[in-house]
Amino acid sequence: MTATKLYFRDMLGLVLIISATMVMMGLIFGVLAVLNFVSHEDALASTYLHEAAPLFFFAIPCLLLGKYINRPQWVHDVEEYLLAKAKELKQN
Repeated sequence: MTATKLYFRDMLGLVLIISATMVMMGLIFGVLAVLNFVSHEDALASTYLHEAAPLFFFAIPCLLLGKYINRPQWVHDVEEYLLAKAKELKQN
């Protein structure tokens, strides 16, 4: 594994974190919509539902990126690369 692939994997990890955060925001908006619906605030419930719906589409990249990043070969290559770099720094 080269440094560019390691950097690419790290960037995909950041995208995964951002997507997961967006899905969590969708869940929070969904809970707020349910709470407003139960308290008979239909206008606010509708607003929260309209805010929550597009955020749930970020679940698809989360699942795909999670599978792609955690491939066993990639994890092994990253550990091997980091070990080689640590040995190189220790020798210098």
